[in-house]
Amino acid sequence: MKDELKKLHQRARLDRDAIATEAYGAALAAIQEGEVRANADFDEAKILATLEKEAGKFSESAEAFAKAGRAEKVEELKKCAALIQALLPAKLDASEYPALVAAAIDSTGAASMKDMGQVMAHLKQERGAALDMKIVSQEVKSALAKL
Repeated sequence: MKDELKKLHQRARLDRDAIATEAYGAALAAIQEGEVRANADFDEAKILATLEKEAGKFSESAEAFAKAGRAEKVEELKKCAALIQALLPAKLDASEYPALVAAAIDSTGAASMKDMGQVMAHLKQERGAALDMKIVSQEVKSALAKL
């Protein structure tokens, strides 16, 4: 994924696409900073998590500029967020979560709310960036409360 991102960044620079250059450059910088802090190369899951976080930062910045009445900057930041979001795997449909959570509870042997972390870790390892962790958390809490 990192190599693909580098190629996209290089292509954006050659095409003089300022928005794509900014988006891909920020994503590469965030990955590089994370790797330096961790003193290790990121695996695919950490790269995807970093990309998701960067897309969120662009979206939050767009909201702040919208409140300030800077429409031209809002559009630019939304485009940056969309470019990074396009690199991420598609999120699962909300209707798929109950079955995934039930299977994770069965495979981890979770029996109470104390086991929530174990179930969450299992799901994150299994599905990674395709999960909306807010929905997962709600579903796991609900399912474990019924046990």
